[in-house]
Amino acid sequence: MRPYLVTSALLLLSSCVDTTQKPPPSTRLVYPSGVAFWRPEVTSSTNGFLYVAGANFDKCYESGAVTALDLDALGLRPFGKDFADAAEVGSFPALLTDLKVDANRSYVRIDSFAGEMTLWTPPGRSPRLFVPTRAEGSYLQVIDVADDGLGLTCAQSASNRDCRANALSLVGVPGANKDGVPGAPAPLGVTVDRFNPDGRVWVTHTELVGPPTTDTQADLQGYLVNLPAAAPTRETLTTSSFVPLGVNGLLPGAAHSVAIGSRYLYASGRSSATQQLGTLSAAYVLRLVDRTATDRVLETDVRSIYSIREARGVAVVSRPRSDDPTQVDLDRERVYLLARGPDTLLIIDIENARADLPTLRVVSAQSLPEGASELEVIPRAAGRGNLVAVTGSGDEAVSIYDEEVGQLVAQVLVGDQDPAQPSQPYGLTADVRGNSARLFTTTFGDGRVAVIDIPNLDRPQDARRVALLGVQQLRDTRQGTSVCQESSP
Repeated sequence: MRPYLVTSALLLLSSCVDTTQKPPPSTRLVYPSGVAFWRPEVTSSTNGFLYVAGANFDKCYESGAVTALDLDALGLRPFGKDFADAAEVGSFPALLTDLKVDANRSYVRIDSFAGEMTLWTPPGRSPRLFVPTRAEGSYLQVIDVADDGLGLTCAQSASNRDCRANALSLVGVPGANKDGVPGAPAPLGVTVDRFNPDGRVWVTHTELVGPPTTDTQADLQGYLVNLPAAAPTRETLTTSSFVPLGVNGLLPGAAHSVAIGSRYLYASGRSSATQQLGTLSAAYVLRLVDRTATDRVLETDVRSIYSIREARGVAVVSRPRSDDPTQVDLDRERVYLLARGPDTLLIIDIENARADLPTLRVVSAQSLPEGASELEVIPRAAGRGNLVAVTGSGDEAVSIYDEEVGQLVAQVLVGDQDPAQPSQPYGLTADVRGNSARLFTTTFGDGRVAVIDIPNLDRPQDARRVALLGVQQLRDTRQGTSVCQESSP
């Protein structure tokens, strides 16, 4: 394990309380990190299905896990229901501690230190989950979801329950040189062209690679890894799968997250770890990678406008046509970027988004609470401004920014504000239908998922935490780590 690879949102010290080898529990979540939501278009489900990656951060158990949750079976309130019932509102948050998980179908084991999670749902086939894990070996775990939303199987392994077997390592690639180049140690971020049957999955990593004796950052390299979502196998992972970010005079650096635009990938830059030089400051805040010619990497130089230390989550959406706001213009995009130092939501408009040299303009910079980590864009009807939800570990809240008023309109607490039990909200996903939305955020520190409802997107300030899913993770206050409760897989 590499303790310096932990993301800034995950601030706990890693100190194993109980080294006895045992599987993680299926009855609760252990340091939940990445999260994804799915509700089939044709379904009897009211609330859909949630998938949660357990990171096993302090190594109490011998692996991490991915769990599928049936939100109807848990007793979650119906999606879109308003807050008119005062008695119900007074009972918030509902503590739904029984996850009702079938350990033989809805639970699989993965390697420890899971990062983000993404869901691929092309038409004509069942969904697929991708989870990078920063355990030794630096794996990309691939998990198939059954049509009923609850069955999980390991796509890379003959073992349906243990996805560590034959997981795809992103280091030691055939054809790599003696310095491990190319390679992607400590993978963290992941995204995929969700509905494209020919889509590719893109993975970031936080540890640079290069000659073991160098004292120069320019000798190192960071990559975006890409694989066909339909076949993320050892046969398809070659040296050409690694897209270098430090090219043509650009200083190499690590990417935290990546978002897919109409032509370009938008990679957010963060501090990087190296075996040679220790921790290095972020080499960039935002870079663009040309998907039509991946050796073209464009530097946005956002730090020439804003004094930003590094970045975290990033998202991109197409903007409406200037002459008809009800129609999408693929040549106009909007990028949402979470910056750190100071914590800021940057909104950047891209003109000529499919041209060789797109034009970037920062249109808004919103101050955020400390510890901004991940974001989720909540679209309104055509021609309307979006909402942007942001997790923040510093104030234990999910903040909601409204483009139409240009400011934060809500900050929904997801923790108990207990210094001995910080909730540390991290992963974030959303269910958006019509003019309502529901947010799910993993609370890494206390081992649960917080559920936030926005029944009317015209009134995002009414957002409320309506439920907490799972049993609160016990903590050893002397060490800052979890208490290794007995497992019951």
